[in-house]
Amino acid sequence: MLSLPNDGRYPNLELAPEQRKHRTLEALTSRLVRLASRNPVLMIFEDVHWIDPTSLEVLDLLVKRIQSLQVLLLITFRPEFKAPWQGQAHVTSLTLNRLPSRDAAAIIAGLVGTKELAADVSAEIVERTDGIPLFVEEMTKAVLEAENEGAARRTTSMVPSHAAAIPASLHASLLARLDRLGEAKEVAQTGAAIGREFSHAVLAAVAQRTEPELATALDRLVEAGLLFRQGLPPDAHYLFKHALVQDVAYDTLLREKRQQLHARIASVLDQQFDVGDSQPELLAQHYTLAALPQEAITYWQRAGDRAAKGSANKEAIAHFRNALQLLQTLPERASYADQELQLLIALGPALMTTRSSVAPEIGQVYARARELASAGQRVADLFPTVWGAWLIAFSRGDHASAARLVDELFGMANASGNSELTLQAHHAAWPSFMTAGDLATARHHIEKGVALYRREAHGQQALQYGGHDPGVCGYASNAIIAATMGYLDQAVEEMQKGLALARSLDHPHTLAQALWFAAELYQIRREPAKVEDYVSEVLPLLAMHGSAVGVANATMLRAWAHVMQGETDHGIALMREGLANWRKTGSKLHHRYRLARAVEAHLIAGETDEASRLIDEADGDSGDVWFAPELDRLKGELLLKVHDGDEAESFLRRALGGAHAQGARLLELRAAISLAKLLEARGRRSEAEGILVPIYHQFDEGFETADLKSTKDWLEKAAPTTP
Repeated sequence: MLSLPNDGRYPNLELAPEQRKHRTLEALTSRLVRLASRNPVLMIFEDVHWIDPTSLEVLDLLVKRIQSLQVLLLITFRPEFKAPWQGQAHVTSLTLNRLPSRDAAAIIAGLVGTKELAADVSAEIVERTDGIPLFVEEMTKAVLEAENEGAARRTTSMVPSHAAAIPASLHASLLARLDRLGEAKEVAQTGAAIGREFSHAVLAAVAQRTEPELATALDRLVEAGLLFRQGLPPDAHYLFKHALVQDVAYDTLLREKRQQLHARIASVLDQQFDVGDSQPELLAQHYTLAALPQEAITYWQRAGDRAAKGSANKEAIAHFRNALQLLQTLPERASYADQELQLLIALGPALMTTRSSVAPEIGQVYARARELASAGQRVADLFPTVWGAWLIAFSRGDHASAARLVDELFGMANASGNSELTLQAHHAAWPSFMTAGDLATARHHIEKGVALYRREAHGQQALQYGGHDPGVCGYASNAIIAATMGYLDQAVEEMQKGLALARSLDHPHTLAQALWFAAELYQIRREPAKVEDYVSEVLPLLAMHGSAVGVANATMLRAWAHVMQGETDHGIALMREGLANWRKTGSKLHHRYRLARAVEAHLIAGETDEASRLIDEADGDSGDVWFAPELDRLKGELLLKVHDGDEAESFLRRALGGAHAQGARLLELRAAISLAKLLEARGRRSEAEGILVPIYHQFDEGFETADLKSTKDWLEKAAPTTP
């Protein structure tokens, strides 16, 4: 058996969720590899229907990683739990049926021991509990605790036969057992309010009983089999035998008593156990159940901030939503406008890291935030809401609105004189100008933004703006633009700066973005092996953070790399998968660039009809100009394959002119070499050289890349002899 680390659901956990995820997965994987290399390994996870989102992500990744190891992993959960790994080739699902009569009878015999129980009473228990193990145990114990045989028979007769009534009757059985425990019942209620598991120290502080009274009550609960105890008081920990036992104990509390108890628990945990910083969500839960919404909102917000800083964005979203829902219940909601605004501004980036920026919910969040910020008339509050509106418009392909919002951002930044706002205005400007094909202006904004960036001062801006670091984005974007403009070695240097910064920040979503951009850079440089390397590193990160756009894009990059390396069938299948998933997100971010990769892969695979359809799809996006010359070139190549040389030449010349107008020398070179080969085939080699040579001679770096090498080879080969 492999011992497992704490799953993080209990008060003694200190790690943030994202740290827990990475450390747990790293520890499990390294131990498994070592152990499985010597002996088969058995791992067991029980009651996974109770699992938290971060632990579920770890378990999901673990299921994928053990495929090639000597590991048997057993996971138990209730039918209503939807397991993400079901359907995988190395996973087998088994439905556990209810116990047969003989096994139920064996449980009864074990519980009865040396005591006497009439055979017909035992048979009645088997009949009425219908093979549910917990119910068999509880019904048997209830019968054994009855004062006499007559009472025992009345106990069994009160339980209707078979499954339809079993949940209610099981509840009644557990409740009856608690009632017979006298004052110990109140201790069970207090423990149930604390949680499924609780420490002796916390219980003692909350229960308001003397130590002897508490010890007696706990002993009775343990002896009755309702609680399990580990260790000795005052260092003991207790666990309810089953969640149903906790539920029954908790449900017997009257509402007012329950609220008072949760308020006391929250106060004890905060003041005596100081969990406000390490587990604010625990206090938030108790304050919520105590009907103290103002205190609960404060701690839900603190919990969301803590989760977001640890890149546990799913948890952060849940915490922020809880706070916002409670805000809506306050009688004077308008007086909490500032707090609602800060919650919305924090929720927006967390949502963006887990789904497409064009998701309707994100638009609603920023619309409400902008409404609140406008009413407050404070630039520092309004600016992030406008920035969020810009990102939504930009991701939707609404480039006119995005450009207008960039101007608005600079207006606010300049009026405030705040360098942090100016940095983020540049951060919005450089992708906008890049997409519009104004590459030189985009680089100007990157230069200005990176000059303002200070890691110490701006390292947390990812939590407010787009979910990623602006410095890393600047370096990575500069690398992509530099490569497109023909500065191929400079592009690699810029990307390495971005990757180094991303790896030092301990912000997984930023690192995922940097790795994603690195794969795109090497796709532009036509280095499929390096594309594959970066995709292999980024895909696990993207899977952890739930970025459907990122996963789809990385899948398309991997598909392109496979096709370029001769794995055509597999590559095209991956490309179709990636494209389908990307379209589902609704994102239009760098639409033409991504479709151009797919077109090229399909052309290489000889699938001209699909390539043509993809080109038509890309032509529908008139605002994304940056990679339009490459699509024109590919359209020319496609026309050549169907023997339409005149129209092919027209598209290649259009590609040449479009790339030249943008200063995109690499795309200009590609268009020129394609046009040169066409002209050469038409007996116009001299004209072809006149077009290609001046463009090639503009390059002073990147000569080891595929485009420049193929150009050099063509220029150096002898002109073909005309027959």
